[in-house]
Amino acid sequence: MPGEQLTCVWQAIYAQDRPGSVTMNKEVLKLFLMKASRLESIRFSERKFFDTFSEATVKFDDFKEYVKKNIREHGVAFSTTCSDLEEMSWIELKSGMNSKLETEDVYKLWRISNRLMKEDTYPPVIFREEASWLLGKVLSNLGHNFKSSDDAFREDKFTFQEMLSIMEDFAFSDTSQQHVNTCIDGLYMWLVVEVMKKGKVYKRTKKQANWTNWVKRWCVLTPQCLRYYSNDNESNQKGEFTFTKHTKLESLERYSSVMKNLKGRFRLANIPVLEMEIAVDDENEKRAWLSDLEEIVQCLRDKTTPVQKLLKEMHLKNMATRDNKNGTAEQVEDIESALNKTKLRAEKQSKKKLFDTSIKVVEPEEKTQPRSPSLEKESTEKIKAMFMKIDTNGNGMLDKNEFAAFLKGLGLNMSEKESNLVFNSVDTNKSEQISFEEFQVYFCNHIMNETETAECVNVMRKAFLEADRDGSGTLNFREFTEYVWEKNRNANMTKILKSFSNVTTDEISFEDFEMLVSGSGAEVLVPILEEEIEQGTDSSLDDFEGRLQKVYDDTEADELATYIRERWNKFASFRRAGKTGSVVMTGGHGMVADIVPGEYSLIDLACFSDLPPLEPKHAVVKDTQWLSSTISGKSGKMIFPLEFDKKVPIEQATSELLRYYGCSFADSQQEQISLLFRHGIQDFTYENGYLEKYVTATNGGAGIEKHDFSHLDCPLSEDSGFFILAKFMDNGDFHITAFRLPVRHTLYVPGGVIHCNDYLKGTWRTMLSDETDIDHVHLTHIVKEGQEEKFRFQFT
Repeated sequence: MPGEQLTCVWQAIYAQDRPGSVTMNKEVLKLFLMKASRLESIRFSERKFFDTFSEATVKFDDFKEYVKKNIREHGVAFSTTCSDLEEMSWIELKSGMNSKLETEDVYKLWRISNRLMKEDTYPPVIFREEASWLLGKVLSNLGHNFKSSDDAFREDKFTFQEMLSIMEDFAFSDTSQQHVNTCIDGLYMWLVVEVMKKGKVYKRTKKQANWTNWVKRWCVLTPQCLRYYSNDNESNQKGEFTFTKHTKLESLERYSSVMKNLKGRFRLANIPVLEMEIAVDDENEKRAWLSDLEEIVQCLRDKTTPVQKLLKEMHLKNMATRDNKNGTAEQVEDIESALNKTKLRAEKQSKKKLFDTSIKVVEPEEKTQPRSPSLEKESTEKIKAMFMKIDTNGNGMLDKNEFAAFLKGLGLNMSEKESNLVFNSVDTNKSEQISFEEFQVYFCNHIMNETETAECVNVMRKAFLEADRDGSGTLNFREFTEYVWEKNRNANMTKILKSFSNVTTDEISFEDFEMLVSGSGAEVLVPILEEEIEQGTDSSLDDFEGRLQKVYDDTEADELATYIRERWNKFASFRRAGKTGSVVMTGGHGMVADIVPGEYSLIDLACFSDLPPLEPKHAVVKDTQWLSSTISGKSGKMIFPLEFDKKVPIEQATSELLRYYGCSFADSQQEQISLLFRHGIQDFTYENGYLEKYVTATNGGAGIEKHDFSHLDCPLSEDSGFFILAKFMDNGDFHITAFRLPVRHTLYVPGGVIHCNDYLKGTWRTMLSDETDIDHVHLTHIVKEGQEEKFRFQFT
C-alpha cells in the first residue's frame, strides 16, 4: 500500500538480483542490510535476520515489522531509520538510472514514487491510477492543462524507470529546466517533506514556569514538528516543537498589552515539557492552523501522516474500482481539498461491570513515564566543561583576566568597554567574579535559548554601547537624549524627559538602562529596539555569542570527566596505611561530583544519582481485583488470591524508599504543591485495641483506600505502628509495604496514592479533607467458590 517508502529497499535488491526474478532474494537483502548497518540508526544481527525470515521468501509486511523491531537502533525514530534506508537504496540505484533530467530531480521524483508503489510487488511497481494521478499533478504545476495524463499510460503497471521515461517524454521534454526544478521541488515538499503550512507568526514559549516574550518567527509546519526560523529564507533555525499523540491544542482569546495586540491566538502543549502560544493575523487563519494541527495529532494516534493517510485512501478506492468489474470508477478527491475535509474521530472506551451493579472494577492506572534527563545532564556537563576550560586557576570562579584571555582565545577583537559589558552581564551579583551558576544561567538564556528575551538583551547591549559616546560604561542624560533623537527624529522631548524622571543618579549603568526599557522609558525606547531587531543586530557582541555557541558545539560532555580527574587527582589516588602497613582506607575510582563555589540547597548536594534506585521490601500480589463501591459512604472490596499469605514486609521509612510509592518526607522537600481542596490539620490518638475493637469489629474489617485529597501524617510518639503504602504496577501486580516512621517526621501522601492507617498506634498529627469521597475497600479473599472471607495484614 502506498505511503511506505521502504519499497525503496525492494527496488535496490531487484537491481542486484538476477534479471526476471519474481521473488525477493534473501541473500542479497542480507548483504544490503549488513552494508547499511554502518549507519548510526541501523543495527544488524545475522542470527536475528535468519530467525525472522526462516522461510525462502520475504514478505514486505514482515520486513516492515523487522525494521521497526530489530534493526532500528534504540532511541532512533522509525521514520529516521526508513529515511536512512531510502538514502542507502538511492546510492545503490542512482548509477543505473537512465534519464535526461538532473540527478537531483530524478532523486526527488524517485522518493515521491516510493510513496505510491504497490507494497507487495517484486519488482515494485506503480499502478496506472497512481501514475496517472502523479503525472496529472506534474502537468497542472507546469501549466500543461491541455494535456491529459490518461493518454500517457497504456500499460497496467510500471517500474519507476518506466514511469520516469514516460513522464520525460510527455511532460518535461518541452519544458525549461527552471520550470522542471520548480515543479518537482513543489511536489517533493508536499508529498515527501509534507510541508503543510508556512507563514510568519508571533510566538512565545513557556519553559520552567515562565513565559518568554512574544517574538515574530517564520514557521514551517510538517506532520513531525513545527520548525521556526528568524526569517523566511529558512537559513537560521531557532528551534522546533515536536508533535506527539499526546500534544494538546487549545484555542485562546486575543492577547492585549501595552506593546502587543495579537489576534488568532492558540496554544500547543507537550505537558510538562513545553508549552507554546502562537498568534496569527485573524480568526480564519487560526482555524486553518488548528485544523491542520488537529489532523496531525489524530494521524499520530493512528501512526500515519496526513499525506500517507490520503494516498492510502486513494489507493484503496482504486483497488476497489478494479475489483468491481461492473462498477464505474469513483472520482478520487484531490489531496489539497481532502486535507481540509478530514474529520477527527472520537475514540470511545466501553466499561464492563463485574459482579453486582453497585461495584465497579478499578483497573491499575496507566503510568506516565518520566522524561529522561540524559540530554539535560549532557548539556549541563558540556557547559561545565566549557567553564573549566576558562577557569585556568581551577578555583571555580572566573575573574576578568581569565575572561579576557578566553575572549582573546576565541579570536575576538573586542574593546575593553565591550568586554567589560559582557563580563558584567554575566556577573549578575557584581562580585567581580563569575560563578558557574551565573555562567550557566547566562549561557542557557542567551546562547541556547531562542527567546525574544535573549534577542532583546543583545540589542539593548548594542544600543547602550552606541549611546555611550565617551566609553565610560555609563550614560548621562545628554548621551541618552542624543541617542534617542538620532534614532527617532519624531520622538517627543516631553516623553524623553519623562523617561529619565525616575533616575536618581547623573549616570546610569546598563542595568539601569534595562530597567528604563521595561519601565518609564518603554514608550520611547521599545520602538527603537524593535526596529533594531527587525534589521538585525550583527555586532562583536553577537559574534561573541556565536563563537561561544561553537565552543559548546565542539565540546564533548565526557571532557568534563577529564577535567575533574585532573583537578582532583590527589583524592582519586588516595591511600591510607595502618600501623602494619596494610591499606585501611582508599579513595574511590573517581570523583562522585565536582562542586564549584556557589549557593546550593542541601538536597542538591546529596549525590546519589550515579547509584541504582533503592526499592523497599514489598509483597508482590498477583491477580487482585479492586472493586469500588458506587454508593457514597460505603466500602467496596479488594479480592486477593487465596495463595496470598497475608504477610507484608516492614521497612524503616526513608525519603528514597517512600519515593517508590510516590510519597516523601515533607520535612526534606523544598517543592511547592497545590492543594485542590480545603484541608485541616488535627492530632488523632489511636488507642490500644483500635484495630481489634473498631476496624475489624465495627467498621466491617481491615481495608485499604485512596482519595483525591492529600495526606500529611506525622507520628508524635515512638511506638507509632505501621503506615501501609501500596501501588499497582504496569503488569497488574500489586506491591505493598508496611513502613515504620521516625517520630516527628512528616509523611506526605499525594492524592491518589493507595494507603492504610488501620495499623497505627499512639498520637499522629494528620492533615486531611472532607470535601471528596474516599474510595475504601475491605480486604477479602475467596476461600472456595462462592464464599469470601475478610482478613487483615500480618507483618514480617
